[in-house]
Amino acid sequence: MTRAAIMIGVPLLLLLILSSCGSAGAVPANSAYEMSGDVSRAAGGENDDRMIAYTAHIQVSVNNVGETRRILAEQIEKFNGYITRESDNQITARVPAENMDEFLNIARMLGKVDSESKTGVDITDQYRDNIIRLESLRNIRVRYMELLQRADNVSEILSIEKELERVNTEIEIMEGRIQRAQMSAAYSNITVRYNERVKPGPLGLIFYGLYLGLKWLFVWD
Repeated sequence: MTRAAIMIGVPLLLLLILSSCGSAGAVPANSAYEMSGDVSRAAGGENDDRMIAYTAHIQVSVNNVGETRRILAEQIEKFNGYITRESDNQITARVPAENMDEFLNIARMLGKVDSESKTGVDITDQYRDNIIRLESLRNIRVRYMELLQRADNVSEILSIEKELERVNTEIEIMEGRIQRAQMSAAYSNITVRYNERVKPGPLGLIFYGLYLGLKWLFVWD
């Protein structure tokens, strides 16, 4: 192969990358879907369930911080989750999405719920786009490998190897994005913050007793 052919072939492949990444359509069999397990297969068709990444926060007032921490750690392990961050009064964990509501119910029962929130982000379309881009990049890599086998001088070899290195880097980045999306959909991110309940002092108990007495009088009036 001549140098001119190589110089023409490389830009053409770049154009193919852009056109392949922007085109719509089904992902071929034996594509990147194979690496993604059940989650990606669930997102493979228009009529299938959407991929939702859930994040939840709950804050509770408890009687015993140490006991609360122990119970939460046990429940996380029971639900096949794992702790990502932990402090004296807070645990953040990844819990399988199908167990999220049950885990939150247990957290609510540990004390008085002060605040709670849950949000979900639909990542289906972005995930499918990344799958298509990954498949396109892998096809481009195959073509560069074919060009490399036909190169007949050092200059051509170095030029193609440089492009191969760039494409391989893009493939690694895209695979990382896909794996993070799968993890986000499969494992909900849950933060439980627990503070010890404030116990009233002697003066507080006196006022509380007066309040109960007045309440009793009004009821009987």
